[in-house]
Amino acid sequence: MSIHDIPDEVLRRGDVACTILCQMDFATKPQRWWLGYGPLTAGGVEYQGTGDAIKISAMSIGYGMSAGMVRFSVPNASPEMIARCDNQEAEVNARRCQVLYQLFSTIERGGDHAGRLIGDPISIFVGRMRNMRSTSSAEAREIELEAYGRLSWQGKAPFGRWTDGDQRNRYPGDLGLSLLPTLRDKAVTWFRT
Repeated sequence: MSIHDIPDEVLRRGDVACTILCQMDFATKPQRWWLGYGPLTAGGVEYQGTGDAIKISAMSIGYGMSAGMVRFSVPNASPEMIARCDNQEAEVNARRCQVLYQLFSTIERGGDHAGRLIGDPISIFVGRMRNMRSTSSAEAREIELEAYGRLSWQGKAPFGRWTDGDQRNRYPGDLGLSLLPTLRDKAVTWFRT
């Protein structure tokens, strides 16, 4: 059954829910996980449940290519996880990351149990990972990993907008646009000659 086979009244009643799946292609040990408990096979791929151990930042979902950034975090990381996080550039940077959602039934009908998967997973984000980092203190330990969409400049300022930074990148030493931010709300009075 695909999403197109689900009657509109079923969708409107709320008898269908979704969960998030993630595929992270680390260099030595790719990970497939989902925001639930236990193993889950969806679309022919097995995902391991993480429960609430991993958090995902808000994503803007649109059609076409992924341009945004997604941040994954492990807010209660163990000391062992923190130790493994250090110096992982070759393992993580520029490696593929995909976030998908999977629809499932929330009710039991005709012998089908609640939790029955509906259709195959649907991709909502494809990008490249970078910047795995950890923070550790006496009170908390956290690991963060960022993934940038296909069209993203990975946090770099867009080249082509007329900003001071772009102008200095094009022409080093040119300060012609350095006062531009101060002119935003400035009123200009023109006098007749």
